[in-house]
Amino acid sequence: MKLVMLRPAFLPADVGSLRAGPVTDAVAELGPLVATRALDDAGLLARLAAVPVRPPGTKLDRSAFTGVLTRKEQHFAVHDGFFGVFRATDAAPELLAHCALVGYRTVLREAVRCGTTLDDEQWGRLRHGIEAVLAYALGLPAVAPRPAQAPAGTAPLDPHRRWRSGHHVFFPLIQGIVLGLGCFQSALNAGRAEDADEALEFATAAMSASRDAMRFAADFPPGDYRGAVRPAMAPPHLPVGLSGVMSEDHDLLIRRFRELREVFPTLTGPPAARREEFITAVEATYDAHKGVCARFDGDHVVSLRMSASSSAKAVGVLEQLERSRLNTLRSL
Repeated sequence: MKLVMLRPAFLPADVGSLRAGPVTDAVAELGPLVATRALDDAGLLARLAAVPVRPPGTKLDRSAFTGVLTRKEQHFAVHDGFFGVFRATDAAPELLAHCALVGYRTVLREAVRCGTTLDDEQWGRLRHGIEAVLAYALGLPAVAPRPAQAPAGTAPLDPHRRWRSGHHVFFPLIQGIVLGLGCFQSALNAGRAEDADEALEFATAAMSASRDAMRFAADFPPGDYRGAVRPAMAPPHLPVGLSGVMSEDHDLLIRRFRELREVFPTLTGPPAARREEFITAVEATYDAHKGVCARFDGDHVVSLRMSASSSAKAVGVLEQLERSRLNTLRSL
């Protein structure tokens, strides 16, 4: 299972740059169908089956395999390697939408095959987030979130595959949030109020969907996490314990949060209401993450971010991160 993603530092800086660039043939053909749910699941999967993981002509960035890396870059490489993520620095405008399409296919195929315990509202919100990425990239009208019937597949579930499948839709959503916040700030600085509102609405949709992507990734028995998935993310299988904060995309997302520290408090009227919608979505995402962690006994086990001698429990670490991120957004 592979996913080719743009290095987040190369994401377009504003919506004009995003939409002025080319799109892949797959996105041009299927993006509008996905964004509007114009096909049923079977028909959509049949059309998505031929979409290549890597767009034709896209060159992979091999620096993680050949270059001298900083400690942070080494962590980025470990994180990407575990989840089967490959990076590129070219094809910037079109690669975000293309990898979102591939991630959408992965999660839809996995759910149709093995089912999910997400309810129709959660499943619809998850799908809506990726649909919003495609709609925003293509300049299509925003569609309100709506439920979707959760698939009831009955094939045996592989916890490793489910864990990776959920993350393969989670990662494009995080890039979508990064993109949306960047476009929001650039539009605000340029005095384009409508573009700023559209960008923050999009970032909120992607953030809301990310919590359901995490729920989907963890949609298997807790014993499988303790016995199979968690050990695979720790030494000796990996050089360090794996954590989401080791993600290159998450790293840039937190920088975006810090950049908004001076902006969010100045908003008034409708933009302030949109800001509160985004912050509420961030809070709900952390709550979902803590819920997943607690389900996997995170109230009692040490976070993989910490050393084996640490007493910091996983849920407690998440609560500290949540306070820090929300304080940044609210500039407290």
